[in-house]
Amino acid sequence: MCGRAGVLLEAARLQPLAACVGCDRNAAQLEGAAANADAAARQGALPLLLMHADATRLPLHDGSVDAVLSDLPFGRKHGRREGLYAAALREWRRVLRPGGCAVLLTTRKAELAEVVSADPAWAKVGRHHLMIGALMACAHVLRRQ
Repeated sequence: MCGRAGVLLEAARLQPLAACVGCDRNAAQLEGAAANADAAARQGALPLLLMHADATRLPLHDGSVDAVLSDLPFGRKHGRREGLYAAALREWRRVLRPGGCAVLLTTRKAELAEVVSADPAWAKVGRHHLMIGALMACAHVLRRQ
């Protein structure tokens, strides 16, 4: 769910030593991500690794990831997919190392909070509200137990 990689590119800028991997199952979104990554690379940004993959079935080893950053689908542009948040959290729990962090941006904060509360593998660290255009969103900060 890296979309066009805007959030991922910002993370790469802030953490230049991190290996930043973006996954999306939508080929058009990945094409946009590649174009944005190429433009950023021309300005000196480090390259991203972009993969065509579903966030609920990542081609990554168990415990191989230090942090997950996702601008979750808001259910407006690409439609709703019931159970997506729960399935993605299960997969991120698998790939995150114990103590790893997840920062999840959504407008569907009640749905995400419910899914997080139902899974004891996640500790809530914080929430930050912000405006994205005309939408009120929330960044949930979680730690994998």
